[in-house]
Amino acid sequence: MNPTLLWRAAALALAVHGLAACSASGPPASAPPIATAAPASGDGVRRNPVVAGRRARVFVMAGFGDTCESQPAPAITITQQPAKGSVTFEPGQETTVNSSASGTCIGARVTGTGIYYTARPGETGTDTFAVEASLGNAVTQRAFTVEITE
Repeated sequence: MNPTLLWRAAALALAVHGLAACSASGPPASAPPIATAAPASGDGVRRNPVVAGRRARVFVMAGFGDTCESQPAPAITITQQPAKGSVTFEPGQETTVNSSASGTCIGARVTGTGIYYTARPGETGTDTFAVEASLGNAVTQRAFTVEITE
């Protein structure tokens, strides 16, 4: 099987097959590839502001195989803590594939891990954090920016 990472926010999903995030030539043959997400609006990142004091899902990461079956989730760690809040992970979330480079798996339901951000009460403005996902020997990093409102 050739698992791919699916990066998904509350309403969007994008799966990109083939290019590894760690190098132009891809990960070692023994490691499943970790795909990069497309830039801007198609990247599956939450664009709506978050409300201070309320937990909000920013992204979902999921592994799925060539026949759209769910794979074990990648290991996710926080590499840059947010300054105005906290980040948590919630595994076992079902999500829908809305787009993929190969055109396969669109509409398939897969299980992933939600990435949630909670701004401390009273905070406003912008905050950033970063995560690292690993699947086998492949590793990719992703930074997020959230806008906080009261």
